[in-house]
Amino acid sequence: METLGSLLIIFSFLFAGMAGAHFKILPVTGYLDRIMNVALAALLFSMGLRIGLLDSVTSQLLRIGILSLSFAAVTVAGTVAALMLVLVILRRHRDLDGSDGHEPKQDGPLGLGEPLRLFGFVVAGFLCGYFLPYFDWFREVYTSYLLYALLFLIGVQMVRNEVNLKQAMLHPLTFLIPLGTVIGSLAGSALLAAAFDLELGKALSLAAGFGWYSLSGVLITEMGDPVLGAAGFLINVIREAIALLLIPLLAKLRLSEAAIGVGGATSMDVTLPLIERSCGTAYVPMAIVNGAVLSMLVPFLVPFFFSIA
Repeated sequence: METLGSLLIIFSFLFAGMAGAHFKILPVTGYLDRIMNVALAALLFSMGLRIGLLDSVTSQLLRIGILSLSFAAVTVAGTVAALMLVLVILRRHRDLDGSDGHEPKQDGPLGLGEPLRLFGFVVAGFLCGYFLPYFDWFREVYTSYLLYALLFLIGVQMVRNEVNLKQAMLHPLTFLIPLGTVIGSLAGSALLAAAFDLELGKALSLAAGFGWYSLSGVLITEMGDPVLGAAGFLINVIREAIALLLIPLLAKLRLSEAAIGVGGATSMDVTLPLIERSCGTAYVPMAIVNGAVLSMLVPFLVPFFFSIA
């Protein structure tokens, strides 16, 4: 039900923006990109701030930081590897040229300037929340408000760029992306099970959060393992942070599908504005479907894998 409610909110703000632009209620001007840049920076800062204000984060990092960092890294790496394989196969059999129609900005020899700048907003927010006593007024709902505003602007952007929703939904990659994300994430975690002396089922349950940290950790804790539940929480927090860094970089490498995949369940909400900015509005429908499918799988796969441990 929570996933359905999230989808309804997302679509309501997207469609409101699309309707406003389509019926000329809202002016579609050259200032839209600048407004979206400011809103995205504010959203990323607030995300870091929210994490920095959590008292539990530091204690969990001290206890299980290595496990969390390791699992977050391998689930992201597995996702990228699986989706790159999917792309290679599709391009070989469908004569795809690998071009996504999105021309990346050149901001340095390695193209890292933009990803690092955006990730810097998250780090700045975390440091402010953790070290400064001036942000007690901040509430998690403020991040939601910023997200809704960006979703509205993305709807306007989609109309401006004449995105064909029906054509995007019929593209085979729309549903291959979540499949590759699931396979890659689970395969990566399976490789680490022995290294951390974890039963395979428990290792897979840690990976099956797909970035949804507010649910996956709670599910594992309620099933009787609070330490592993803390790890599940942190793995997905770190996975989201890694995604914020990798999405612009993967888009520059013309791996937009992999960029959507590393966002995991958050590609339909938290990382959607960054995907839209980095990959282009044509990828918004794919990102929403990917996030929705993965979010629906989390409540089923996490308990299932944990129960077979």
